[in-house]
Amino acid sequence: MRSLENFKIIRKAVVCILSLHLLGGCASATRHTEPKGSEKAESGTTKKTNNNGSEVYGPFSGSENLPKTKEPVLKSDQITLVFGSGLAHGYTYVGVLRALSELKITVHSIYATEVGALAAALYFTQPNPNRIDWALLRFNEKNLRKPDGKLGFALRSPESDLDEKLHEVFGALRVENFSERLHILVEDAKTSEIFEAKKGDLWRAVRGSLAGANGFAPTLFEGRSIKAAPRKIAEEYRLAHQAEQYPIVVVTAGAEPTELFRKLLEGQNATLISVPLPGLDDLDVKKRNQAAFGGKNAVHQAANEILGLVGRKME
Repeated sequence: MRSLENFKIIRKAVVCILSLHLLGGCASATRHTEPKGSEKAESGTTKKTNNNGSEVYGPFSGSENLPKTKEPVLKSDQITLVFGSGLAHGYTYVGVLRALSELKITVHSIYATEVGALAAALYFTQPNPNRIDWALLRFNEKNLRKPDGKLGFALRSPESDLDEKLHEVFGALRVENFSERLHILVEDAKTSEIFEAKKGDLWRAVRGSLAGANGFAPTLFEGRSIKAAPRKIAEEYRLAHQAEQYPIVVVTAGAEPTELFRKLLEGQNATLISVPLPGLDDLDVKKRNQAAFGGKNAVHQAANEILGLVGRKME
């Protein structure tokens, strides 16, 4: 009996010792658990950051609300366009936009003036190419230039008619709604300062960009009298090159670009499309379809080169 009692006493002692050891181990493990934000992470877990900036690990609630770091990423699925000047020649850019749509190339932003600015504004505000064509029908030789000669007569002035048509098409849209995509530079008619129209009625900014070679007087935009800015294509390209992260397609209409400008584009992520338009007077708006066809044809001829900028090939 004594032996049995001694065995029971020894067993209880062993159980107590083991219990105390296990409890001590659990407490130790609790004291050494890595807190949220620790630099250590178990294998197979994902390092994340919570809302107060400390780092945590593994799946946790509220991860969809974390602030995301915005890093500039060079996208090659879109392009930036730089358009030269032009009235009738400017319809070249209308043809360019049609051809790019047919090639399914997305245009992220456009730097333009004169009719190029009109085409660019329509591109970003109309839902499809057909609506762009429909809107363009409102603009013609009756409201894009002054009539020749002293005998020209109309019940309404070309400027008034143009104002009305622009307001009908663009309504209450504002330039700032397209600030990262549509870039229209104009000139202050009083101070000769050249600036980008960044805030104001879109139709007025386009109207100002059209006041120039067509003989139209400057117009008011945000309290300033403005007209088309005398922009050189090289300056437009430099502006786009500094601001954009997309491949650039430069389009000139009528005048041939200089050899110096061609060399400027060498080795860049850019291509040049030159549409000479021989025999087409820039004031002959009646032949605008000829210019549009020239632009469309030029893009299709350079399709392989343009598609190469966005990492694609002809299908």
